[in-house]
Amino acid sequence: MNLRPSKIDLGVSDDKLYTPEVGSWAEDKYRLFWCYADLFATSMKEKWDQRVYIDLFAGAGHSHVEETDRCLLGTPLLALRVAHTFDWYIFCDQDPHCISALRKRVETMRPTAEVRYIPGNVNRITSYILEEMPPLAPGKKVLGFCFADPFRLRDLHFSTIKTLAQRYMDFMVLIPAMDPLRNEMIYLDPSSDVVDLFVGTPSWREEWRKKQKEITFDTFIASFFSSRMSHLNYTHGGLEDSLLVRSSEKNLSL
Repeated sequence: MNLRPSKIDLGVSDDKLYTPEVGSWAEDKYRLFWCYADLFATSMKEKWDQRVYIDLFAGAGHSHVEETDRCLLGTPLLALRVAHTFDWYIFCDQDPHCISALRKRVETMRPTAEVRYIPGNVNRITSYILEEMPPLAPGKKVLGFCFADPFRLRDLHFSTIKTLAQRYMDFMVLIPAMDPLRNEMIYLDPSSDVVDLFVGTPSWREEWRKKQKEITFDTFIASFFSSRMSHLNYTHGGLEDSLLVRSSEKNLSL
């Protein structure tokens, strides 16, 4: 996949609403996200009757870059600014402060947009997400684009992806590299089920024993997750078809 960051201006003025902090690397991530979301929304416009954008970890809509005075548009508001806007939006977040601030920002930016807000742990509200999608009807084709940017592996269960895949759904999943790198020994402990839940099976342990001398733990998780998506009939080229986001300070995999 050859995506180049767009020239879209991510900067936004401080509106004094709740705004979580992010690292400076987030700007690259947001640009890459917008580039793909814009391509998706445009290319699918004439092929589907309704296009639905789902953000599983939507945040507050604005992010403050730590140690700077710079604020950035977050993924839900960027999805509202694609060239050919989605027909329907579903924003989820566990933090009620994020949901409240996001709602106000959306009402300011696009008051007429069809938006649904679902608070709570995404792994427990999956059925509500499906209920909020446009209903199926004869002759009406509905396609979802689900974006997932979990902070830690434990935040996203593969069962959530599997349930959402009951509908026609594309996924863009950001796999947090620093989490498995920092917690490798904890996650490898037989008592931990974090990776089991993230990839949807405990069989990863046997695969890891075979490959641990050839690959880092974070890269293995990304590769195994990709193979698990193929079990849901999704096509993915593996690590070669993925993009790596690095921190701007230490050039670490994120």
